[in-house]
Amino acid sequence: MEETEISVRRASADGAGKIKSIHKRWVDFPTGAKALFTDFCIVLQLAVLACLYAFLSFVSKIFFYVSLALTLLSAIHALIFERDPQAKFSWLVLFAVSFGCGYIVYFLADKRICYGFKRRRYSKIFARSEGCIGKFSVNGNSATVLCDCEYIRDKGGYIPYDGTDLKYFHDAAPLFTEMVADLEKAEHFIFMEYFIVSEGRLLEKLIEVLSRKAAEGVEVRFLCDDVGSQGVLRGETKKRIKSAGIKFKVFAKLLTLFSFGLNFRDHRKIVVIDGKYGYVGGCNIADDCINYRKAQGARWKDAGLRLEGAAVDGLSLCFLRQWEFAAREKTDFAKYLNNYVKTPNVSNVVPYGGGPEIKEALCRGVYENVIKGAQEKLYIMTPYLIPDGKLFKMLKEKAQNGVDVRIALPAVPDYPFIYLVTRSNADRLQKCGVKIFYAKNTFLHSKVTLTENSLTVGSVNMDMRSFYQEFDNGVYTDDKVAMNAAEADFNEIFAANPERPPEKRNIFVKFATAVLRVVSPLM
Repeated sequence: MEETEISVRRASADGAGKIKSIHKRWVDFPTGAKALFTDFCIVLQLAVLACLYAFLSFVSKIFFYVSLALTLLSAIHALIFERDPQAKFSWLVLFAVSFGCGYIVYFLADKRICYGFKRRRYSKIFARSEGCIGKFSVNGNSATVLCDCEYIRDKGGYIPYDGTDLKYFHDAAPLFTEMVADLEKAEHFIFMEYFIVSEGRLLEKLIEVLSRKAAEGVEVRFLCDDVGSQGVLRGETKKRIKSAGIKFKVFAKLLTLFSFGLNFRDHRKIVVIDGKYGYVGGCNIADDCINYRKAQGARWKDAGLRLEGAAVDGLSLCFLRQWEFAAREKTDFAKYLNNYVKTPNVSNVVPYGGGPEIKEALCRGVYENVIKGAQEKLYIMTPYLIPDGKLFKMLKEKAQNGVDVRIALPAVPDYPFIYLVTRSNADRLQKCGVKIFYAKNTFLHSKVTLTENSLTVGSVNMDMRSFYQEFDNGVYTDDKVAMNAAEADFNEIFAANPERPPEKRNIFVKFATAVLRVVSPLM
């Protein structure tokens, strides 16, 4: 009997060991390989749905005719309400080739349809937090900065703050080093919100600090996106985080295998410490991001900002609104605001967050206003270059009108198919006078814009997903210290990576790129 029990335990332990070994191999897998595997799974799921649709259409004519009617109504809806002509064309192509099932994708991708009912919950949260927002005031005489700040206030409900010092980081490793030092100072509360939370040395260090702070009585709230962290964050680790006294929640919980409705992801990166210190940027909690482990066999580069002072309230507001929605618990907003120590800095600092919770595509609007306001220079750092038709035209016209337009892109991609579209758009813009720089041996993941007027740093990619579907955040500022540091970062990229002519492609790559460009507004 004892021998049987021992053998069962050993078998169980061996099985658990194999599962942990498999998971470790998955965690250590390069990000690009994970992306390809994920894309394969999505294609496989689409194929299964297509077969199911074909079967139902074959056995039921009523189902087929209803589907055709819904597709027709979806096409009419897209023609009326879709603002971008290229996006309209992409949807019409999808409807034409989908044999009557395109309406399913349209319903799940359009936030007005799929996310409309949830926006009512957000409107109540916004109404409850509105009284905590301070008075709108802009320092300085720049009409461009005033216009940009008014837009963010009117569309997103975020105001500019003075009394805030900023520190720009050109890489994620020093940002997290300083963040850990600030976390050690926490006395009252810590807020963390990330798209990807991945197993590794960085996460273990953060768990160690957060657990100790929670034991000291500090309130710690941790929000991560369930879709972004799938496959890289173990359930065992989540339980360990919760057992340490940390309030841990996931956003857009993955409940089913078919996850097409989960396009609306929490892509934000926010850290708030006692309302005194805050962090934003493009980096997730992953060893790849700080180059503990090489992703795609290349260096990872991410930019970020540290805030100290009054503007941290804007980050707290953005986090607390999202926390209340995800956790379904009312928050005493006033309790966590106005805890800062104001600095002498009089620059304007505007933290903001945008996504399906508001009608306006706020993050895209910030991009548009920044591009529109540039008269001398416009520098952009982005991993993906998939602007809509209007933004593409604005970039082209700025370059043709004498503005120094420069875009820094990765030389090493993470998603090969998306990178084809990025390179194609870059080549087209380069022919119009835009200067394109590829950071060699680097996956450049930074999301930064810089003009003579302002700087923005955050989680917002230049693509349709960030503009219309994801919850993203950033900081807009005219702070000269941060702007000079960001310009030095750009100049380092420009100096180390000379411009190169548009790439020559064979006919098969050209055809694939042309097809991908048609559907790029849907990416």
